[in-house]
Amino acid sequence: MAIQDAPDGTLWVQYVSVVLEAPTPPEPAHEYPAGAVKRYSGHAIGYQEVVKWTVTDKRVGELKEVSMITDNYAKTVWKLVVGATTVFNNVKIQGPLTMPFFDLRLAALAVVTLFCHSDDVTDIVADGSIVAKEIG
Repeated sequence: MAIQDAPDGTLWVQYVSVVLEAPTPPEPAHEYPAGAVKRYSGHAIGYQEVVKWTVTDKRVGELKEVSMITDNYAKTVWKLVVGATTVFNNVKIQGPLTMPFFDLRLAALAVVTLFCHSDDVTDIVADGSIVAKEIG
């Protein structure tokens, strides 16, 4: 139905749509807590795994955050790999760090790994945690 009395000689048209069926939400998926907490202690100069999480087969992973802390920030070098992407490499931090990923979706069997090493032969103790969930 057109309205003739629109300003400046324009013509307004009003549309009405009718919904015959209301959409139904999908059935809720099962959600499972996931992630890991682990520690590396040593003085290796090459990268050593601190903590690792692999998304379970036939599920979708949601990465929430990765945290890291060490007893010697001046000597600890970090590397973070999410799936096939190196998020950072050869990074030193000045204090405890938590990196949020805001529900980053990962495919089944994707791997998140946090590495560290000492920049000389000084002993270090490094802790890492991965907070995530799996859906499916």
